[in-house]
Amino acid sequence: MESRARFIRSFVWVALAMCLFFMAEFWLEWWHAGSPGMDKVSWVAKNNAKLVDVLSPMARAYNNVLAMLIATIGLAIPLTANMHTPKLIDMFLRDRTNQVMLGLIAFGAAHVLWAAWLVGPDFAPIWTVRLAVFGAMVGWAALIPYFFYVVRFLDPSTILARLSHDTLRAVERALDGSLDLEQAQAIVHERMHQTGTIILKSIDRADRSVALEGIWGCKILLQEYGALKSRLPDAWFVVDRGDFVGASQEALSILNDERNWFELRVMTQMYLAYQNALAKSTDAIPAISDATRVVASHAAARGDLPAYTVAQRFFHNYLREAIKRKDVHALYDLFYQYRQLGSELTDKPELLRELGKRFHGYAQQAAGAGIAFATQIAGYDLGWLALEATKRESAAADDLLGEVLAFRHGTAPEPLLLLVKAKFILGAGLLECGHRVQAERVAANLRDLPPALLSQVATELVEQTQRAFWEVTDRQVNFEWLSPEHRAFVPQFAALTLAQT
Repeated sequence: MESRARFIRSFVWVALAMCLFFMAEFWLEWWHAGSPGMDKVSWVAKNNAKLVDVLSPMARAYNNVLAMLIATIGLAIPLTANMHTPKLIDMFLRDRTNQVMLGLIAFGAAHVLWAAWLVGPDFAPIWTVRLAVFGAMVGWAALIPYFFYVVRFLDPSTILARLSHDTLRAVERALDGSLDLEQAQAIVHERMHQTGTIILKSIDRADRSVALEGIWGCKILLQEYGALKSRLPDAWFVVDRGDFVGASQEALSILNDERNWFELRVMTQMYLAYQNALAKSTDAIPAISDATRVVASHAAARGDLPAYTVAQRFFHNYLREAIKRKDVHALYDLFYQYRQLGSELTDKPELLRELGKRFHGYAQQAAGAGIAFATQIAGYDLGWLALEATKRESAAADDLLGEVLAFRHGTAPEPLLLLVKAKFILGAGLLECGHRVQAERVAANLRDLPPALLSQVATELVEQTQRAFWEVTDRQVNFEWLSPEHRAFVPQFAALTLAQT
């Protein structure tokens, strides 16, 4: 772990600096005294009150340091645990560095008392005293680095990194057989619940950076798990009602058949974060949708259809929640990420066809909920995707075109102008790449509109030369802006459309 490596590095440097200073100090004193022999500087075979004088304040210092450490930990850990996750206390106690440091300080304090007790009238336990002195030096050299280590340990970013590391480590140990599969699964469930708790509490406190780190950490965890998944034993993919409380027997059967319980567990945390973010932290929504897109894209790329399916289902959950809340901003981001996912699936026509159907289906739900602008956004994005699929000669291109043309642009009381423009942009793009037959299909789809409106749309698209939208948005590009090459085909498509009326 990075924090542990930092602690070791800082401890080595502090110990080295102390040793160099103390040795230089001894050498100067020894040189100033005329370089006396060892019999002059050693207490071997001698006893003196000096030994107890050295050990007594050392014992008090040890006790103070131990009390200070325990007080700091006793206050900081529960407070941080209350803010993030109660399991933090267990994490702290299981950490090897914390165990070693607390044990070292406690042992040193006891050892100094033991050394002081050993001193007798005619007995000088010189090696015990030396061990006590050098042990104290080691403990004090580690003290400052250890305080920094504790502070970093309590940082929520570090906690999230530890939870991800523990989760992946459990999977790796299940893979190499060093950990029982059920125990490994239990660790995964527990660590992911803790991760989800931290993300949710961060959103509640408007701690956006921690929430975003947790979301992105889930994405990275799924990518690393994907590289290991094919080598895991069959028993790893079997779960029961204890693992997913509340799930029906049929749902568990599907999970076991599709072998994707891990992805479901991780992405459930992202979904819970998404539900919270809709009301409290809208800037987390793009991060969640982007992470989901990356997860789905990587799963499709490595041929893991069940993992891709889980990610796509969660995309649909996001869309449904946004429609229920009539959150246009969320839909604006989600449709964009969904279209980006589609552009990465042009070599997988079956997946692309399914995505096109869902695109259209949720756009219709938005229309039914009275969110006309969201429907137009969906039409624009699906039109962009259909054009992209055509350019890449995807086998699903015609199906996507059909889904775009199924959008109703003539909704009362007046046509959906952005949707009409989206179809115009699609038609002009088809002409640009030499697909006149498909362009004629789009033109025929617009024949129910008045010629004056069609001419107006063509004029506005040609005259729109400002690429950036006049307000700050996540996409920033103006929906109506076209490249000069694309724009040049708008009049041709307008003529083709007017010929159909």
